[in-house]
Order: sequence, then C-alpha cells, then structure tokens
Amino acid sequence: MGAQSTRPNRGNDLNTTIDVSFEDAFNGVRRKVTYRIPSTNETQSITVKIPAGAVDGYKLRCHGYGEYGVNGGDRGDLVITTHVVDSDVFHRDGADVRMELPISVSEAALGATIEVPKPDGSGSRLRLRVPAGTQAGKTFRFRDEGAPDVRNPGGRGALYVTIRIATPTNLSEAERAAFEQLKAQDTRNYREAVDRYGNR
Repeated sequence: MGAQSTRPNRGNDLNTTIDVSFEDAFNGVRRKVTYRIPSTNETQSITVKIPAGAVDGYKLRCHGYGEYGVNGGDRGDLVITTHVVDSDVFHRDGADVRMELPISVSEAALGATIEVPKPDGSGSRLRLRVPAGTQAGKTFRFRDEGAPDVRNPGGRGALYVTIRIATPTNLSEAERAAFEQLKAQDTRNYREAVDRYGNR
C-alpha cells in the first residue's frame, strides 16, 4: 500500500443561497449568513455586503470561508447566491424594473395623470401622464429610475410601467345605466379586422 500523501490540499468551496427582499437588493444591505462546515459539522457565520442593484442569481465569493484544507492547505471559498424576491408591485429585469399599473376604463379613455411610486422604497413618486385613448399593454419608460447596474458602476436601469385596464365588477344600477348609455352611443367597430378575416 502506498504512503498517504502529505501534500497540502485546498479545501472545497461551499455554496449557500440567501433570500433578499426587493428593496434590500435594490438599495444594498449588510446581511449575516450562517452556514455549516461539512467536515466538522460546525456552524459558522459571516456578515456580507450585498451591493445595491444585486440581481437574482448574483454571486458573492468570500475567500477563505469554505471547507478546511488538508495537511495545512488553504480553506476554500464560500459562494453566496442571492435570490431576489419580487415585491407586490415591482419585478426586476436585470437593472431594469418593471411594473403593471391598473387604470380604470374612464382613465384610459379620457386620460389621466397618475402618481407612481419609485422602486427604491423611499415613498417618493413619479408623475405619469396617461394620454386619452391609451390601450392596455402600452408601456412607459422612466430613464434612470431603475436599479443600480452592478455590471456597470455608476449606471442605472430604467423603470418600465405597463398599463393594465381594470374592468369594473359589481356595478351599481347607476353605473350600469351609464355604461349602457355609452354602449348605445358608441358606434365604432372595434373588431373590424376580426370580422374581415376569412371574408374575401
């Protein structure tokens, strides 16, 4: 049987994942991460800085915090992967931020000015002018109102606001009468292309 090697061997890298809220990933945060060393079953902790603009799947490498080396070898690294949890309003798309904005049928038809929250969680608002006749799916862009770009220091993404027209339910008698009157007066053919299809 050959002699056992006494050459120093570096320890393996360890991997862990942490959930990060939308606001913390947007603005950056310091987090305590607790993990287990497989060879000794001991629990260790480290405080890490998650940079502003961290995206889902962003990896932080902490040198020397992984598995212990053998025969005096260096420790491996700890690789922390962030899982960014979307908020109830916003969704991250890299450095860009997207949201759906519900508006009423009357706001879509007549136009409106609506205050939209900034995604940084500060409570500040942006004014969005929705032109009369705006259709569902129309998207508006606010430049530099997205998240910091971790791949481009100093850069920022954009905020994209997509219109969703909310159809009212449980109409009162007065509301139903108003919609019936509008329907009777509206002679536009909204399905002209549909009606034409297949008819030559």
